[in-house]
Amino acid sequence: MKKHISLLHTIAACALAIPSAMFAQQIALNNDMPNSPTASSAAPATTLIRPATSAPATPRWETGVDRWLDLDTFTYASRYRSTFDVDGAHTFNQGQQRLIADGKFKFDQQGRYGIGFHLSSGRYFNWSYADFIGGGQHQFLANSEAKMTPYQLYFMLVSPPAQSFYNSGGGQLYLRQLFLTVQPIQGAEVQFGGLSIQHGVNSEATSYDDDGYMTGERISVKRPKQLWLSDISYTRGYEGDIYTPNFFARADTLSRSNYWQILAEKDFAKRVAVSADYTFVTPITALGHLYSLKTTREAIFANVHESKVFDTVRFEAYQRLNGGSFAPDNALPFPDGKGYALTVGRDFKKRFSVEGGFADIDLMYVSYLGIDVQAVIMGLSVNGDQYGIGKRYFVRPSIPLTHYLSLTGNFSHIYDTTAAAKLDSLSIWNAQVFSAGFVIDAKKLLFHSPAVH
Repeated sequence: MKKHISLLHTIAACALAIPSAMFAQQIALNNDMPNSPTASSAAPATTLIRPATSAPATPRWETGVDRWLDLDTFTYASRYRSTFDVDGAHTFNQGQQRLIADGKFKFDQQGRYGIGFHLSSGRYFNWSYADFIGGGQHQFLANSEAKMTPYQLYFMLVSPPAQSFYNSGGGQLYLRQLFLTVQPIQGAEVQFGGLSIQHGVNSEATSYDDDGYMTGERISVKRPKQLWLSDISYTRGYEGDIYTPNFFARADTLSRSNYWQILAEKDFAKRVAVSADYTFVTPITALGHLYSLKTTREAIFANVHESKVFDTVRFEAYQRLNGGSFAPDNALPFPDGKGYALTVGRDFKKRFSVEGGFADIDLMYVSYLGIDVQAVIMGLSVNGDQYGIGKRYFVRPSIPLTHYLSLTGNFSHIYDTTAAAKLDSLSIWNAQVFSAGFVIDAKKLLFHSPAVH
């Protein structure tokens, strides 16, 4: 008990020191095999698929409350973030913090029946960080508008952001996901409630942000011996309410549907995974105009550590099969589109790891947001904010200091602004992104002992 109290004091001391130190962090994502439908898409993915080199001691968690609770993720992170838009405006220069808890309350010991949850900070659909120093959305808009053209400013002034757009700070926590999960037979699962958005093998580069959410139901079948495929799932629900992360505030959307997805995934001996999905979604604009989007996505992820060059390789792509219009009478049309991303990763004896690559996301990917004027002008999109839209390269290092504490960072930069320059209305807010900081894995800190070599 004294040991646990001491550890809790350690967490509290770290949390109090974060704002004053302005030391920030962003979890390195997308290194591991894709998460299962029951796991949160927002959980950090850092484990490389390779033979185990050590046998960790039995976690104390597994001998206690694990009978009633599967705690998949429990982390605290903080980071410093600096971004510049395509016009050279310093859009963000701030410190941010994040808390995530993800898991399932189990009704039975095997966990076939339970309630899944995902608790997170952040007030937006695609941001789980909350700023605590350096200015929030008011400063962001002021910095952006200082470099905008008269044409861009005109649209910003005639259609100002919703008041909820400015709520980016504070330490509030929200239940982004809360759902009933039932496995009536082995390998078949039904979920109902506030859910994550399923990616398959695609990452948040070509799909939705890992922090995204929806309401609805999902049926997943994992019976590879009978069906060959490792996972087949069907999802129907409602995707929207981008400024309402609290599930209880948007639970009424359980009776509505604007999102349908069919996804198939296949794993090959835990070395290669592939997936493909078809998604049909009908967003609604700030003007109340409804339009439809038909999208296919595919990805392959491979463990190639024998090559001695990279440990992991992921290639992913999407195709938006139709165009549409942001306003009635085809007043603001947008075309169909496509994009892709290539990511490679390398682990240097578990003392340092890095992943990097490049992405090409079409400029009209903003159409998936349920468009408002700010999205069109500043290039705000629903995929990961470290990617956004445009052609860019990125690199993400990670340095583990202890078994529960890591330093990580991110840098991305648009290398081709030709297409953006042709659109007078577009000023991409994150043409260059830099962030650095740390993450504390509180689950490992409290319940897991370091590996014994």
